[in-house]
Amino acid sequence: MSYDLYFTRRAPGQSWDEALEADDARAEPLQPDLEAWESIVGRTRELLGEVRIVEYPPNWELDHEDTGISVNHWEGGWEMSVPYRTHGEEARRVVGLLYEVAAVVAGASGFECFDPQLGQPAAEVGDLGRAVELFDAVADRYGRRGTVTA
Repeated sequence: MSYDLYFTRRAPGQSWDEALEADDARAEPLQPDLEAWESIVGRTRELLGEVRIVEYPPNWELDHEDTGISVNHWEGGWEMSVPYRTHGEEARRVVGLLYEVAAVVAGASGFECFDPQLGQPAAEVGDLGRAVELFDAVADRYGRRGTVTA
């Protein structure tokens, strides 16, 4: 189970639902953007420290062991996720970092970020409290309260 962020390019006036449906219906994959990928890897290392990179074109993945944050550049698209494995203040820290990296991805790729858990664009999320509440709810439901990574 993970907290996911999606990235897309919306046409003027296009809703998020329409843009995400169009992405799902696309017959041909997008072209990978290796310039954006290199920029994202560098900036993410500045934010998080050491990351693991897996490259198997047309797919590229970045994973950060401590937080579990993952950035995926698959067939020209972008996605991010982080497992629900933290709680409370640690969850707040991880969600904050997730959103910082998402801003890096959006800036380098030109894609907009959407948070499906909150149902709104990441750029419009002012307070990450609702996201942290989701982490806490999962921790309570699955008995992970207090579990953090070191």
